[in-house]
Amino acid sequence: MDGEGFVNAGEIGIVKSQCLISFGSNLGDRHALIADAAQAVDSLPMVNGLQASRLFETPPIGGPSGQEPFLNAVAAFDTEASAREILACLQTIEEDLGRQRRQRWDARAIDLDVVLHGELVGGGTGLIVPHPRYTARQFVLRPACDVAAHYRDPRFGWTLERLANHIDQGTPSLALVGGDQAIREELCSRLATQFGVTTFAAKPLAERMKVVGNAPARVSHGRQQSLRAEGSGQAADVRQVAGQNPSSAVGDPEVDDSSAGGPESVICGHKAARGPWVSAFLPPLPDLASAETDAVVVPRLVARMQSTTSQTRWPAPHQMWPAGWRWPEYRLEIDDIDWAVSELASALSSMRCPVEPVTADGAWW
Repeated sequence: MDGEGFVNAGEIGIVKSQCLISFGSNLGDRHALIADAAQAVDSLPMVNGLQASRLFETPPIGGPSGQEPFLNAVAAFDTEASAREILACLQTIEEDLGRQRRQRWDARAIDLDVVLHGELVGGGTGLIVPHPRYTARQFVLRPACDVAAHYRDPRFGWTLERLANHIDQGTPSLALVGGDQAIREELCSRLATQFGVTTFAAKPLAERMKVVGNAPARVSHGRQQSLRAEGSGQAADVRQVAGQNPSSAVGDPEVDDSSAGGPESVICGHKAARGPWVSAFLPPLPDLASAETDAVVVPRLVARMQSTTSQTRWPAPHQMWPAGWRWPEYRLEIDDIDWAVSELASALSSMRCPVEPVTADGAWW
């Protein structure tokens, strides 16, 4: 086995991939449904050595109100089958167990997803691997640590254990990148007004320097920091529930900016006391070996976005996951702005949702 999740089967050249799938249910007899699903998956001829996590209970996040709590689990196994073949089998099992697909985030008798499949990074109609939004979901990451803590996300190379611990530190937060700046700004505005999330909107251009006589006016230390950030597209204003709040912007003397890191520290220092935050730009990221990766000034995930239409869905992987990226990502295709806002709010909730074990081990099926 190599370090990337592949097993070479010797002379005949067969490659086995380490596959991770997730289970969820919040309708009917949840335990029985997930157990039936696990047994059905284990019986597939393409599945070798299935290992299941403990069962965990988590609250419903997003979607219609009044839903029951979910039971969640994951399973890891080796397979020679493709991700597409695995997904087709999972969907058949869902249908056999009474899954009805009505609307996103709706209650469901059984929900089965392919989370990881070896080194595969790609997408097509109905399938993206790695799962585009699992990185924000502790109800997937924590169960995964039971049976696949050593699995690595092939995009950025982190183990699932490291990713779960990273999401659990600092403050639930997302830095929006990609897509159109106007859409990022609109997403931030709606998150602030609809969900009370503090957001930071990028200023695309630096303000003009004031002139006294024929010479530039003196710029204070705080203003110098702001200008440097604005010149790199990283200055921000702060939006609260009521909209823009200019008094909380970068350089505000009422906000403690004594910590290292310039205006981004001011932004996130202001935010740290107020819960989740989202920025419409990517702030500076620390060295991966640094303890600063756990700081509240650092976004937990980079949310890589792309606007899509029915003709341009599932863009090429190189558009969504550029080579060499080394920070954990959350992928969001935006074909419906209302859904995208709800999805981002759900991602923030998923980073800190209670994930309580309800079985002692993975023998529940």
